[in-house]
Amino acid sequence: MSTAPSAAAAASRPADGPVPVLLGTSAFGQSERAFPVYDAYWEGGGRAFDTAWLYGHAYGPGCCERAFGAWAKSRGVEKDLWVLAKGAHTPECLPDRIMPQLTESFERMGREDAALYMLHRDNAAVPAGEFVTVLADLVERGVIGAYGMSNWPLVRVREAVSYARTHGLVPPAGVSNQFSLIDMVRPIYPGTVSANDPGWRAWLADSGMCLYPWASQGRGAHALADPDELRTGPLAKCWYSRPNTERLRRAALLAEHKGISSTGIALAWTLSQPFPVVPLIGPRQPEEVRDSLAAATYRLTRAERDWLENGTGAMPQG
Repeated sequence: MSTAPSAAAAASRPADGPVPVLLGTSAFGQSERAFPVYDAYWEGGGRAFDTAWLYGHAYGPGCCERAFGAWAKSRGVEKDLWVLAKGAHTPECLPDRIMPQLTESFERMGREDAALYMLHRDNAAVPAGEFVTVLADLVERGVIGAYGMSNWPLVRVREAVSYARTHGLVPPAGVSNQFSLIDMVRPIYPGTVSANDPGWRAWLADSGMCLYPWASQGRGAHALADPDELRTGPLAKCWYSRPNTERLRRAALLAEHKGISSTGIALAWTLSQPFPVVPLIGPRQPEEVRDSLAAATYRLTRAERDWLENGTGAMPQG
């Protein structure tokens, strides 16, 4: 049975704006590093940002949210931004920690709202309905525009959707799991979950739920000078497999054919899925922002997507 989100939930997506991607803020706890990247994204038409209560805590609690808020205030664009906020990360993934952390995030960013709020992790010891009850109430009260889950397994997301429908509550509007052309063979961080398997893909296509994938360009793997570096370099633990190495090779070939970067081909693949997708991107430099924004205008055919994944037949020449 279809579990398509409501019209209000669909309207909460930033994909209808000039740039159908979200800029991640997790690497920017200092203004001198953040501002040039955020400016490049803004100048390229980007208006949607991914934030989280936990981002930057290793360097100072809340530094990333504060840097983002300082940039928005300095540019006078606070009211023009679409913000995805996340909180209640392990070990505080509990219903009663949602509002306190969200309030603190708003204070750090100098905001009073978020278009979309997501639980940053799952806690299987808590019934999904307990989270849904709290989150749906925040939507009803106008504190957030919509809600969803990050790094939740499919069975738990389905449980949350079912609970909301059974109890007449606002349903989840999105999921933020890892998803990219190359597979995450081992979790990058504890508790992280991929949506890159047949079960997830079929459900996303049937339900209409929007996927907000992180590491949507393979954590920089497509920028390797030689795909064989994936086996021996720092990305090996989480990303190395023979199929992934071959996908990097094919992406480089198609990128040369189309005249864009291999990293750009990876983003185009993510954006070209047969279900709603708004990728999270993580550029570290302004030129990387511009590269991603250029690639965000491309869409691949099904034949091109299949060839990139499976290498069946010859490279499409369209």
